[in-house]
Amino acid sequence: MFEPTKTRAGENYLTESEEKQMFSYLKQLKIPQAERDYVLLKTYRLMALRRVEGVRLNVGDVYRKTRLFIDERIAAKGAIAELPIPTELQKLFAAFIRWKRKQGESVTDDAPLFVSRNGTRLSIRAINDIMKKWLKASGVEHQVTPHGLRHTKAQRIVRDERYLSPHQRQNALLLANRQLRHKSMNSTMIYVAPSREDMAAAAEL
Repeated sequence: MFEPTKTRAGENYLTESEEKQMFSYLKQLKIPQAERDYVLLKTYRLMALRRVEGVRLNVGDVYRKTRLFIDERIAAKGAIAELPIPTELQKLFAAFIRWKRKQGESVTDDAPLFVSRNGTRLSIRAINDIMKKWLKASGVEHQVTPHGLRHTKAQRIVRDERYLSPHQRQNALLLANRQLRHKSMNSTMIYVAPSREDMAAAAEL
């Protein structure tokens, strides 16, 4: 498991190149675990879920759905919301359900979306191990926890080129706040701090 002290909160995210490196590696592996984990980690990355929320997902929460209702059963910290499911993820879920059928996994509405080899719901510890395994295997040296995929989503929103003016930056922060379901805007403000990319660029000045 990751040691939390090794990656500070403000650095617990993937850069665009690191993200591409990990997912490209996973996608080219045609083995069951990698095929499952590609969808698993994409779900955390694109929906900005907390670890326990991804573990709690059932087939019926996402199959043939355009929005994810994060209700009391799924939500951590009481962060209930209804969020759009990105088009990329809708397509992945459709293919993943077909894949689950071929693997002999249950696809009833109340069946766990992500299961272990013995058919039980994945644990939070397993999610940690999965993230660590594929970062190392793909050659990404920066240590990022599964929660870091949530931070990655927020970084992409607040640093999107469409939101560079002061007024647009405020809109980006509001979008990030809603996506992450923070109760306080103060929790979202950490994403305007200098990033690893900013610091690397500044070092060259």
